[in-house]
Amino acid sequence: MVLHISEPYLWLPVDKRNPEIKLHFYCKDEKFQEVDIQLGGTDGDFYTAMDVSRYLGQDIEIKGDIPEDRFYNIFCYKEGVQNVYPFRPQVHFAPEIGWHNDPNGLVFADGIYHLYYQWNPYGVEWGNMHWGHAVSKDLVKWEDRPMVMEPDQYGTVYSGCGWQDKENAAGFGENALLFFYTASGGCNQWSIDMGNQHTQRLAVSTDGGETLHRIDGTIIPHIAAGNRDPKMFYHRQSAAYIMVLFLDDYEFAFFRSADLLHWQEASRLSAEKMRECPDLFELSVENEEGEKKWVFWSADGYYLVGSFDGYRFTPESEVLCAYSNVMAYAAQTYAGVEDRVISVAWLRLANTRGNYRGVMSIPTELSLVRKNDGYRLRFCLPQEFLAYRKLWKEGEKGCRGLEAVLRGVPVDIILAWKARETGSAKIRIGDTDIAVDFDRGEITFANPQVYSEAIVVPFDKAEGLKLEFIVDQEVIEFLGNDGVICGAVETEENILRKKFVLESDGGLEAMKMYEIEVR
Repeated sequence: MVLHISEPYLWLPVDKRNPEIKLHFYCKDEKFQEVDIQLGGTDGDFYTAMDVSRYLGQDIEIKGDIPEDRFYNIFCYKEGVQNVYPFRPQVHFAPEIGWHNDPNGLVFADGIYHLYYQWNPYGVEWGNMHWGHAVSKDLVKWEDRPMVMEPDQYGTVYSGCGWQDKENAAGFGENALLFFYTASGGCNQWSIDMGNQHTQRLAVSTDGGETLHRIDGTIIPHIAAGNRDPKMFYHRQSAAYIMVLFLDDYEFAFFRSADLLHWQEASRLSAEKMRECPDLFELSVENEEGEKKWVFWSADGYYLVGSFDGYRFTPESEVLCAYSNVMAYAAQTYAGVEDRVISVAWLRLANTRGNYRGVMSIPTELSLVRKNDGYRLRFCLPQEFLAYRKLWKEGEKGCRGLEAVLRGVPVDIILAWKARETGSAKIRIGDTDIAVDFDRGEITFANPQVYSEAIVVPFDKAEGLKLEFIVDQEVIEFLGNDGVICGAVETEENILRKKFVLESDGGLEAMKMYEIEVR
């Protein structure tokens, strides 16, 4: 199929019922893109668009096993696709169209929080990994920006990190933004044909993160299997840049550099259960004045507490799990933020009715608390988020029940009970039933529309229970006991017009409902 590019966007129809096919795009016999897509016809589910502005006025050729009746549904248009969907989350970022997963390149620079992310703009299943981009001034209101990296001959664009090079250590200019990422050779036919494997590469932005230019060559060549997900930071005590990298199975490597360009392996770490998306950061211990510990993190929320000397991480705990259930994945912390550690995770929603899939978690601040059995991570909502809350309803101390109809905006609900040996409470938010059992020390989430089995979250009833629910379209995030409990559950659509009902057989110490006004 030969098509003259008369407008800057190439529109492609998607039909989730159709089998996936592979399309190859050429201009003047040179390949410039490869896409796996469930190509649709006139009755497809939605359109997506490829930016082809660089080929304006030229002919391109699309090769692939395209059914003849679908040729005529591919066309050029002056604008990209806009997806209007009434049940989009309001305080959780989601792409306008397509699948997304891991947060990437999280960096705070010049007053802007940059959120890059794994993105498939051509469907609602995993694949075609690009880097999408969004920005915020306050971690709450996000603005979509154009895509910044797409697959090439070195592979699709897997996860990576961002850094503002204020010292110009790499030589691309003072305050240039550097992005270390995995080129996943072997994950598209283009890279297979070229014989490329997974390698770590560098892209640079000198316009504030709007456009990323790939630098020739590898930063770290292929080491093992699907080695991936570089995350780096500066370690002042040993005066070096540090990068952590997932290798294979449960093994990770640590690298050092003086110039952000040349990296030497310093050590390795193996830890059962821990795979993918490593991170390493230092945290204050909230209840031990002046004490700090290092935390080594992996994708599923498994972590180790220990020490780090710039060369080697030494665990001082067993492998712990930060999350109460398996919704959150691949969290990354922000570079460029002073005096606090801010984390964002991907929430793995199943819903595709809005022609996108998945949302990002609300950013949280991390710290440690020391308990009788060791250190535990704490997740707390940042002040930027709290600034959007407006008190809506408040229960008197000792209240046992409340019923309210949500008014179309997200809510933050806080409930607290003193330590109890027996008793229960029932909470219903839309179609999600939440049962608190003080006898067992368990919180149970059930929603037959979404989950075939209930989700059970334990808590230490000797501490009492403080629960916080952040309710948005499609998702409820929950925090408990000052952030030691952390998780999220998927809900039905339009939950923000449903009821909140509370029944407790014992009086509450506190009950507050805030509306989160972001529009």
